[in-house]
Amino acid sequence: MCSVRPSSLLGCNPEDFNIPVGATVREYKLDLTHVYHNPSGKYKSGFLINGQSPGPALEGEEGDWMLVKVVNQTPVSMTIHFHGILQIGTPWSDGVPGVTQFPILSGDSYVYAFQLRNQSGSTWYHAHYRGYATDGVYGPFYIRPSKERNRPYHLITNDSKVSDGFYDLERSPQNIIGDDSFHLTMDDVMARMFHFGIDPLCIQSILINGKGRVYCHDHKTFVRLALKTPNVKNLPSIDTMGCARDENANGYHDIEVDNFELESPGFSRQCEPTFSDNYVHYTNNSKWQYLNILNAGGQHTKAFSIDDHELIVVAIDGVFVEPATVHQLLIPVGSRFTVLVETDPTKHSHIHHPFPIRFAAVITAQFIEGVGYLVYGNETSFDSIQLANLQNYNGYINGVRYQDIDGKLLDPNHKYMWPHQTRPYEEDAARVAKGGADHTFNLYLNRTGLIEFSMFEDGTKLPPTFELGHPLLHQLVNNPSKTFADFQGSLSSDIKYGDVVDLIINNHKRINHPIHLHGHLFHLISYSETENFPHRSVEEAERENYKNLNLQNPPYFDIALVPAGGHAVVRIIANNPGVWLIHCHNLGHLLGGMGAILFEALDQVPETPQYYLSQAHIDLEPEQHYAITDLPNNTHDGSILT
Repeated sequence: MCSVRPSSLLGCNPEDFNIPVGATVREYKLDLTHVYHNPSGKYKSGFLINGQSPGPALEGEEGDWMLVKVVNQTPVSMTIHFHGILQIGTPWSDGVPGVTQFPILSGDSYVYAFQLRNQSGSTWYHAHYRGYATDGVYGPFYIRPSKERNRPYHLITNDSKVSDGFYDLERSPQNIIGDDSFHLTMDDVMARMFHFGIDPLCIQSILINGKGRVYCHDHKTFVRLALKTPNVKNLPSIDTMGCARDENANGYHDIEVDNFELESPGFSRQCEPTFSDNYVHYTNNSKWQYLNILNAGGQHTKAFSIDDHELIVVAIDGVFVEPATVHQLLIPVGSRFTVLVETDPTKHSHIHHPFPIRFAAVITAQFIEGVGYLVYGNETSFDSIQLANLQNYNGYINGVRYQDIDGKLLDPNHKYMWPHQTRPYEEDAARVAKGGADHTFNLYLNRTGLIEFSMFEDGTKLPPTFELGHPLLHQLVNNPSKTFADFQGSLSSDIKYGDVVDLIINNHKRINHPIHLHGHLFHLISYSETENFPHRSVEEAERENYKNLNLQNPPYFDIALVPAGGHAVVRIIANNPGVWLIHCHNLGHLLGGMGAILFEALDQVPETPQYYLSQAHIDLEPEQHYAITDLPNNTHDGSILT
């Protein structure tokens, strides 16, 4: 329990969380509630944050402290992970059940306290318990860069008036979030997964900022797409949801079940279109848009584009990069691109008609696309009849369309960008430790069973009940010298502060995996789509002049997509003592065991505040329980204490 302080919205004293006196503290309250809603036109059970999904945008200045109170009014347990927040000095606020905290029980509340330290830009937050992020528990988070941080805007334009405008837009960027949507809840998806051995490959729609619809395409469209996709065209069937039947990837074909009733991949029921509203982004008469583009889906890498509009990439995962102008972004699950989009009315024809915003699933056995609209002007620019007619028109194009339903570029002369093709702009982000590492860990991503996944060559998996265990971070309190050697899925606990750590991540030949390491941004110092890393260490690769090794200005981010049959080698400096999860950000793969724990500088992990060592923090009063209809739009408030 935290002590009461009248000036605090949360009823908490910042000193209870080791927040220094005089610090700037921003306070947010997130009320999690259980609802029955229809984000893509079909009703299902889900969760809202302050009455909405995605949840409210959390914002702060670089250097601020955050107090985020989560009130769990759902019937299930929850935690919130602040993805991309480094949690320097506050590992207890990382939000991983069984690793840094107990789950927040139904009817309980919990306060996360952390500083926005040594980082800026686009991050996000999401549930990290079971698969509840896919049921609506996620939202954007933005750290406004300090004045001292270098920006690359002068490389985009020589017009100081325009570049000064970028600084103004940077203060309040807009968020465009793509999400994978099932017509079942994640609890049902996971029950089907573990009971029948079915990897949840196929979704029903792609939501954009929580809105979307089910689109149905004729079979000829899917045949056309399959003919240009080598790994799909030989499969026996593509169902009406665009999902290919893959007998080798699932266990259902060995079990006597009604595949159509079960809706196994490739056996979806007849597609039924829905007509719920799509997301509309208004330019509000600005000649430039400053956008954070996030792939929040728990399943698929996504291709993103806006018809007739080029995208100027300025940051990846909150890190400023050397600007690049492209037509399409390829975004692994959890990754964020920050882009500038010119919306000068003189640069486009037909500005009185909307331009489609597209998210399409890629590198997957399903053809599916989500659509929103970019509208020049504001909410009064189109009347309700015009917008309704637009929403009902499948296949609408305005100007040049860059990508197909399968996410592939329609014109080979157009350009795309992956995160691993970016280069950090700021000197500190570009600087990478040279030479050999103090510790090298070899990971091997593999599917070891129908729905079992591992990060280790011997098949070791995270324990299936790790989320329910006594948090590893808490175990340091009574036994600070504990090595955790007996923990299944552990990486060495003898890493010292300042050590150089390399993770050599090789992948089996079948599935791509987006790998996320908590507590760190990392340098991608080697990458290949065609071969596993052929050396035992980076030092050996450097001696033998390995062609893919890059120690000059490698990409710097927090998600590495490791391609099937390829590899990624990432390097960190052990400068953030804690107990950190590394895992595949595909929710089914994490739940199937694809994760590990990095124990970092355990002798220097800060002492956990007493508040976090308690299993329960129940402090709700009856008047603090709200019906959804009673919740104001922004109960997060964002109030600042100094």
